[in-house]
Amino acid sequence: MKISEKNLFDALIKEHGFVIEQYYCKELNENRWIALKYTESGIYAVICSEEEEEFYNAKGADDFLRNKGKNYELNNIIAVSHEYRDLTNSGSYKRIIFDKISNRVLQYESSTEFIVKVISSLGEEKRSTNSYEASSKITLILILVNAIIFITSVFLSGSLFDIDLGVLVFLGAKVNFLIERGQYYRLLTAMFLHGGLLHIAFNMYALYSLGNLTEQIYGKIKYLSIYFISGIFSTYVSYLFSSAVSVGASGAIFGLLGATLVFGLKEKNRIGKGFLTNIISVVVLNIMIGLTTPNIDNFGHFGGLIGGIVMAIFLRRE
Repeated sequence: MKISEKNLFDALIKEHGFVIEQYYCKELNENRWIALKYTESGIYAVICSEEEEEFYNAKGADDFLRNKGKNYELNNIIAVSHEYRDLTNSGSYKRIIFDKISNRVLQYESSTEFIVKVISSLGEEKRSTNSYEASSKITLILILVNAIIFITSVFLSGSLFDIDLGVLVFLGAKVNFLIERGQYYRLLTAMFLHGGLLHIAFNMYALYSLGNLTEQIYGKIKYLSIYFISGIFSTYVSYLFSSAVSVGASGAIFGLLGATLVFGLKEKNRIGKGFLTNIISVVVLNIMIGLTTPNIDNFGHFGGLIGGIVMAIFLRRE
């Protein structure tokens, strides 16, 4: 299905109060997902099937629902790649025929109009945001700002690979005694400065990879909130525990890692543990690199990670 089961279930959860549960389909010998809406009259259930597994998948879902001991209505979205035979009453479930080629609903029973409308809304959303990265400019703007400031520092220091320390201090690096004298703006400006080409290249690659993901999860405003608050908190923790001059966007990037980690933990039962495992692996790897590489501001990294976790927990509650 071009409109995936995950996207459909996400819409049912976020917009219509469904929950996702797992059932074992004996006929297919595998676990499958089912979207459920509990009401006073019973359970409204939705599953997705390929044409060749339609009846087997429906039987597994039917057995699962029957064991709950409540009235239920099972809706089966069947993905096909050709014209489907006329609908006939299956008895245990209602059919919605979805054409994978044209990405549209071909046939449906009258009682399934609600699901058809949800699918149609996803299709409209997909067309209006056909390229997420093309329409989302926040991450690219952040990268551009970092690049402009880096080019400025290169021009002032006359070096591409090793920016002069005096230039970094002049442009707003984290310097403890200057912060103590009231230059609090350095808590923010330090996160836009970098010590050399490799430093900014690594950070901007990480920002590009994590930024769009974080925005998809939390939305534009929350994404920016996580980024900036994590970056500022990163510099502040570095100020508290390290006397060294410090620069870089890595604290804010660690904040994005922390935020995606919270998402993976909260949603592991719905999206699977693979996402969480990948994020944990990235966090551990970056911490190991930081601990084994000289001149890395590990206090800033830990501060950013903690800031991102706290922000994500707060924003999800909101």
